[in-house]
Amino acid sequence: MKHNKISNDNCSVRWVIALKEEAETILVHYKMKLISNKTPYPIFKNNEETHWLVLSGIGRHNSAAATSYLYTISKASKWTSWINLGIAGCGKGNYGDLCLVDKIVNNSSQITYPTTMRKTNLHRMELLTTDVPITDYLNQELIDMEGSAFYDIASKLTTRELICILKVISDGPSNHINGLNKLKIRQLIKSNISKINKVVLYFEKLSLHEDKIRKKPELFYDICSKWHFSTTQMHQLENLTRRLIIFSDKNDIMELIKGCKNSSSVITFLKSKINSNQINWSKF
Repeated sequence: MKHNKISNDNCSVRWVIALKEEAETILVHYKMKLISNKTPYPIFKNNEETHWLVLSGIGRHNSAAATSYLYTISKASKWTSWINLGIAGCGKGNYGDLCLVDKIVNNSSQITYPTTMRKTNLHRMELLTTDVPITDYLNQELIDMEGSAFYDIASKLTTRELICILKVISDGPSNHINGLNKLKIRQLIKSNISKINKVVLYFEKLSLHEDKIRKKPELFYDICSKWHFSTTQMHQLENLTRRLIIFSDKNDIMELIKGCKNSSSVITFLKSKINSNQINWSKF
């Protein structure tokens, strides 16, 4: 069995953004370029393929469809981080503030509680996702038209800990939505890029951590390339190699098992090494 490393799994981020004006600063900062003019939704990526971005357009349907499409096109892993960034109306915050969503309500009154960063200076706010623009900001924190749909799909693609919704306050009681234009939207995102980048660094590290936890050890793939294992044996082998690499170098293990005739003898030998503690404990 050949083990192919995929570089974009290590600390990958997927962006779902409704408008081009909201995305432009992110595209420049993370050096993403359009991959094709013929896709249903515009898709961008950087050279390392660690950052991918889709322009969804406005609305829940578009956000859900674009998130699913980006997942398929970019071959996102289970430990990929997903970020939804955009502007939002707000009845309680200050114009231009970057906010972290920690509760989502939609038109059907369904409530979800995303897991958010433990330590952050960003304001944590509730997001109401609607199907039509709302200018009655009374008793509302954040208002958008995509967030809940993005979260519904993203939560099926990765864990809650790897999903983030960021909103920049663009309108409210003192800043009417009619005063918004493309230039102002660009400026709102650009003025928060340093804060956005700190959030991204957090999720990149989190993705990398998850990647290391979930990825099978190199020793597992080295052994699989030498002998044929059944599905049951492969589960046993993964468990054994995870335990062995804590205490011993993989090259030492490969040397010890090179005389094994088949997969069963490999499993038996590795079990005996663990059970008898005949491992190089000095390396622990």
